[in-house]
Amino acid sequence: MLKPIKSTTLKELNEKISLPELYEKYSNDIFKYSFSILKNNDEAKDAVQEVFVKYIESESTFQRNSSYKTWLLVLTRNYCYNRIKSKGFKNFNFEEQVINKTYEVDYDTEISIKEALLQLNSEDNELIFLREYESYSYKEIAEHTDQSLENVKIKIFRARKKLREILK
Repeated sequence: MLKPIKSTTLKELNEKISLPELYEKYSNDIFKYSFSILKNNDEAKDAVQEVFVKYIESESTFQRNSSYKTWLLVLTRNYCYNRIKSKGFKNFNFEEQVINKTYEVDYDTEISIKEALLQLNSEDNELIFLREYESYSYKEIAEHTDQSLENVKIKIFRARKKLREILK
């Protein structure tokens, strides 16, 4: 499972959180995660709405053996990859202000890290986002993406290598 927020206790996992509280607490995380996969502002906004619709539809199946954030990010990942597979998906409608908010590090180089990240494919971008921006362990990423631990390590290594090549 993805790493729950550090302040989450077992008691808090069993407590029910209202929809407005969930939205307030996690909508920004869902947007950033969606944007890291979809690379489109409007699609990421739609993803936030769709994830909460999915949450409402499947709330009764949530077993509370993981944090709400973990469950919402799994719903987000599933939605985003299903959206990419759908006809009519367009992922290259970048808006500079969204990119600045999503990837805050900015350097005066020929190409910025933000632009380099956007050149990665969705899977590489997702792995870098989870590891570097959300600080999940390799094990948590492997569980979240249904991949082996070694496969995740290799893919993140390769994604970092691609970033270095793009930034040269």
